[in-house]
Amino acid sequence: MNPERSRVGPEAVVAAVLAAAVFALLGGAWLRGLSVFWSDLTYLHHGWRAAPAMLIAAGRAPLWEPSLYFGMPMAASMQGGLFYPATIVYYLFGFATATALFQALHVFTAGWLCALWLRACRLSWGASLGGALLFAFGGVMIARLPFLNHLATLAWAPALVLFFRHPTALALVLALMMLAGYPTFIPGCAVIAWIVAYAAAPSGSWSWKMGFQNWAKAGLFAGALSAVQLLPGLELAAHSRRSTGVGLTEALTWGFSPADLLQWIGPLAVGIKNFHPALDWTACVYLGLVGFFAAAYGAYLLPRRRGLIFGGALVGIVLLTLGASNPLSAALWRGLPPLRFVRYPGNLAYLALLPLASLAAAGFSGRRWGPLLVILSGFELLVIGRSATPLATRGLFVEPGPLVRALQASQDDARYLISPKALQASKGSDIFDWKQRLYGLTNAPYRLRSAANFGEPLVPAPSYAVMDAVLSLPSADAAARWMPWLGASRLLTPERVNSPGLTAEPRALWEISKVRGPVSIAYQLTPKEGASLPAAWPKVPPDAARSPLGVSRTREDRFVVSGEGEGWAYVAEPRYPGWTTVLSGLSGTQTVVPEPALGAFQKVETPRGPWTLSWRYEPRPWRLGLLLAFFSWILLGWSWYHRAVASGDIR
Repeated sequence: MNPERSRVGPEAVVAAVLAAAVFALLGGAWLRGLSVFWSDLTYLHHGWRAAPAMLIAAGRAPLWEPSLYFGMPMAASMQGGLFYPATIVYYLFGFATATALFQALHVFTAGWLCALWLRACRLSWGASLGGALLFAFGGVMIARLPFLNHLATLAWAPALVLFFRHPTALALVLALMMLAGYPTFIPGCAVIAWIVAYAAAPSGSWSWKMGFQNWAKAGLFAGALSAVQLLPGLELAAHSRRSTGVGLTEALTWGFSPADLLQWIGPLAVGIKNFHPALDWTACVYLGLVGFFAAAYGAYLLPRRRGLIFGGALVGIVLLTLGASNPLSAALWRGLPPLRFVRYPGNLAYLALLPLASLAAAGFSGRRWGPLLVILSGFELLVIGRSATPLATRGLFVEPGPLVRALQASQDDARYLISPKALQASKGSDIFDWKQRLYGLTNAPYRLRSAANFGEPLVPAPSYAVMDAVLSLPSADAAARWMPWLGASRLLTPERVNSPGLTAEPRALWEISKVRGPVSIAYQLTPKEGASLPAAWPKVPPDAARSPLGVSRTREDRFVVSGEGEGWAYVAEPRYPGWTTVLSGLSGTQTVVPEPALGAFQKVETPRGPWTLSWRYEPRPWRLGLLLAFFSWILLGWSWYHRAVASGDIR
C-alpha cells in the first residue's frame, strides 16, 4: 500500500474535528431524549414544517394552509423552507429528530465552508479551523439554532466568498440561500462577501466589471433555480402588509446599547448574571475570550489597506446594530431605504461573521501557540454554546395537550379566536403548558383553524387588517358579535367572560366560550342584504339576517358551499389570487369572480333553485416556478456533467 495514499490529509482532520464539535454541541442532548425548543422553533417552525410534512405524507402538494390567518398560501410562505433540499429530513423523521439532524448538518456546513474559504486564502489548516469554529459555534450561529431559516441561510455565507469568481457554483449557493427560508439575509451576506473579496484580492487583480458580470449571471440563474419558491413568495410579498417594508418603530426594536458591545466577547465580559442568550438572542454574539483576542490580534497584523477596509466595515456594522441608541445610528436607520425591510438592529450582527472569522484565523496563523489557542477557543465556544441552548424533552412536540383535544372534539370547520390578552401573554406554568396554549402557529399541525395568529411576517394585507381590527375590539362581548362573520365559534380568554352572546365551556388551559347560535364559514343572505354587504371592514357588525350554508372541505385547497335560492353567499375565506370559483345551478356551470366583502372575505350572487359553489386553489406562480426550476436544475446537471467530461473526471 502506498503510504502517501493511506495518510489522512489535514482537510479530513479538520472535517472530523468539526463533526466532533457538532456532536459535542447537539449529539449528547439528542441521545438523552432532549431537543432544542426555545422561541421561534416551538411556536413558528413546528407549524411551518410539521403541517406541510403531513400533507406530503398524504401525497398532496402543500399549496394552501387553511388553519392560519383565516387561510394562507403555504407554498409562498418562505420561512418554512418548503422546497429547500435539507427540509426532506422533516418528511422522513419526527420533528425533534429532524430538527437535530437539520441543525447538525448546517452547523457543520457553516464550519466546513468557512474552513475551505479560509484555506483558499492561503491560511494554514489549523488557522482555518480556528476561524471556522468561531464562525459556526460563535454566539450568532448558536442563537440561530431555534431559527432554522436563519441558521440554514447563514450556513452558506462563506461559500459566497469561496465561489466569488465562479458564477455557476455561486448561483447554486444563492439558490440554496433563497430556498433556505430567510432571503432578507442574502443582500447583507452578498455585500459582506464583496467587501471581504475586495480586501483579500491581490493588488492589480481586482475587476469590478468582471465581478458584476459574474454576480449578475449567478443571480439570474439562482432566481431560476429557486423559482418554485421565489415566484409565489414575490406574489405574497406584493399582497402583504410588508410590501413597502416595516415602520421605523418596529424596525428599531431590539437594538444594541453601547454596553451590549461587550456581548461580542462573551459572558465573562458582561457578567454571568447579565448573559441571557435565549431571551436576548439578538445580543447573543459572543466570540469567546480567546476568539475575541485572536480577532483583535489578527486585525493588528493586517496590512494597512486591508485593515482599513475591514475596520470600516466593522464600524459600520456596529453603528447599524446600535439602532436608536445614538443619533448617528438612528440617522442611518432613517436615511437608508433598504433598512425598511429589516427588523431589529441586533439582527444585523451576522454581517460581522465573515470579517471576524478571517481576522481570528489570521490571529491564529503562524503563531507558536496557535494550535493550543484554537483548541482553547473551540472548547470555550462549546461550553458557552451548550449552556446557552435551552433544551426540553422531545415529547414536547408530540403531546397536543388538553386545549387541542377540547377544540378537536368540539370544532368542525369553524375557527377559534384567541383574545389579545391571551395572545400577548406568551407564558405558561412550564414548557409543556406554554407549548400547548396555541401561541404563534402551533395550531397548524393539529388542523385547528384560527382567526388570530402571530409570527408570520408575510400575511395577506386584508387578512391581517381584519385580524388587527378584531383584536382591537374593546371587549369579549364586542368580539362575540363579530365572530359569526369570521366563521369563529369559540373564544379563548385568560379569565371567564360574561357576555350574552357567549356560553361558557369547560376550561382547558384557557377559558373557552362558545358563540350562541349556529356558526359557519358561509351564510346565505337575501338579495338586498347581500348586495349591501360592504367590501371594506365596517365599524359595526352588519345587521343582516344570515342562514348557515352547507360547507364541505375535501382537502385543504378545495371546498364546496351549497345552498338553495336566490340571494348572496357570504364566505369567510380570504379572497386571494389563485383561487377559482365555479357556480353550478339549474342554468348550468360557470366560472364566477367573487366580490370582496368585509375586508378580507368574499360574496357571490346565487341563482334560483339549488346551487353549488366550488373553490379550488391552483396558483399560477407556483406552477410557473416549478416548471422553470425543473428545467434550470436539469441545465445545472447538464453543465456539471459537461464540465466533468471535459476535465477528464468522467470518462
